[in-house]
Amino acid sequence: MKLMGRDIPARELLARIEERLRTRGLPTSEQADVPEQGVEPRVDPLSFNLQALEENADATRALPLHTHRGGAGQLVLVAKWAFRKTCQVFINEALARQRVFNGHVRDSYAQLSAEVMRLRGEVEALRAAQASSQGQTPPPAEPPARTRRTAKQTKSSQEQ
Repeated sequence: MKLMGRDIPARELLARIEERLRTRGLPTSEQADVPEQGVEPRVDPLSFNLQALEENADATRALPLHTHRGGAGQLVLVAKWAFRKTCQVFINEALARQRVFNGHVRDSYAQLSAEVMRLRGEVEALRAAQASSQGQTPPPAEPPARTRRTAKQTKSSQEQ
């Protein structure tokens, strides 16, 4: 049976969605009180990305060993471990240039981030000066944008 748009009760569907959002502490069309303990704090994307670059700059640092196989598949972990132990010198040599490049990318990003923050400050100062010269109150500063960590980023930061 194929449902048509008129077969779906829109008001009931919206009510169920808003109820599910409310139970999770998320805002709905009505302004609800959001509990502070269940909400992630705002993250500055510039510092978040810089930290992520810092964590992953060393290409020779191994990721945690894991496998999705069970039973005899655990031998894969032993083989990976043995390969890393015996060939780490070669891995370091092969990835030395990448490690240097990653450091330069991280440093460049930090410089660009600092420049963006400096320019934002200048824009805010110009807006405030312009508003005060016109006898207006300056507009409020924009809050930092919020970024979400992906499951992979959260997992990697927890493992470290």
